[in-house]
Amino acid sequence: GLWPEHSDAHNTGGGDGAEDDALIFPMARIRKICKLDPEVRGISKESALLITKATELFCVKLGKECVNMAQMQNRRKLLPEDVVEVCSMKERFLFLKDDLRDLAKEQLKEKKEAEREKDIGKGKKGIGMEGNVKTLDSYFGKAR
Repeated sequence: GLWPEHSDAHNTGGGDGAEDDALIFPMARIRKICKLDPEVRGISKESALLITKATELFCVKLGKECVNMAQMQNRRKLLPEDVVEVCSMKERFLFLKDDLRDLAKEQLKEKKEAEREKDIGKGKKGIGMEGNVKTLDSYFGKAR
């Protein structure tokens, strides 16, 4: 393939195992995202650990599928369209299809609005915006 693969020893659990169990995503950030849901008051350390590890595994699977999609199109660069295509074609990711479609429409709308504001000469930013990128709070509301 175009990307280097991990050794088989890493995938089969060979070695000391300490590196395999290390988390990539910051658990505090995952905990903060979980608390953005108004129904969640608190989250135990074990729950946060489990959610963080599950999120990492999900991202790895989605990422590998996106890499395969780019390779099938003879590209080395991953595009946002690859994620949308994977979520539209692969059964295990179909639950994301509608959300990604809505997100793509929203991003296109925001891009057009930003271009329109640029043309008019207004430099005002909307609530929950940093430049042209929405902050996480703008999707879920403020953390409590």
